[in-house]
Amino acid sequence: MLRTRSRWIAAPLAAAALTLSYAGYQAAAAEPAPAGAAARSAHAPVPADAADAADAPVPCLADSTTLIGDLDGDGHPDRITNPGHTGTEMTIQWGTADGTFGEKTAVRDLLGAKKGEDATAAVADFDNDGTLDMVVNIVEPSGGDDPSTARLAEYRPGPLNRTDLGSADAVHSDIGDLGEVRQLSIARYNDDAYPDLAVLNNAGDGQMDRDVRLSQPGGGLGDFDREAKQKYGEYGTWAEPPAMPADGWQHFYNTCS
Repeated sequence: MLRTRSRWIAAPLAAAALTLSYAGYQAAAAEPAPAGAAARSAHAPVPADAADAADAPVPCLADSTTLIGDLDGDGHPDRITNPGHTGTEMTIQWGTADGTFGEKTAVRDLLGAKKGEDATAAVADFDNDGTLDMVVNIVEPSGGDDPSTARLAEYRPGPLNRTDLGSADAVHSDIGDLGEVRQLSIARYNDDAYPDLAVLNNAGDGQMDRDVRLSQPGGGLGDFDREAKQKYGEYGTWAEPPAMPADGWQHFYNTCS
């Protein structure tokens, strides 16, 4: 049986390079936050090194598909672009000391995805410790009714290595064990301060599911939870897959000033 994948149209990005100063981040942080961001500030755990956390650039949105924040922990904000909020075409531009950004690099290349493999990623501060984290998945699509198991599926707490997006605290994620990941997207399912993850998943036999992984306070992303799947998930087909959230970042981050 041939598989039909959902198509997402990415909004055009501004042609001019965006340059932000740390003062701009402070101003953005001072603006009224969305409900999720306000909750995040009110319930955020105290970082182990409060001084370093206070000096870190505050993540903000340059536009609906572009997050500005320090991904590698060098104190300079980076530019993460996620066309269509699918996680399949994500790119990164590393920040420099003068507030500008370097060349655009595809996340799939940094992850070392091979020809014929699909690489998918999601970025947010999942454990709400002030540092951006990443979830990654690499799989070779089966092309049939039996879904493939991921070659790589990890939750990677920040900071991340610029060379390969590695993390010293990376742990295996079960998102690649229970189906073939097609898309990843940030979501806010249970109204707390912690970003959650939506997973568009080829479950086999023509079925496409939206699975859910909820963040655990102080513990990053949790594993599959049947109750959460029943409450927040959805079932569909290859021809009519479940809708994925496209406003996840907006629940947790202000617009850059």
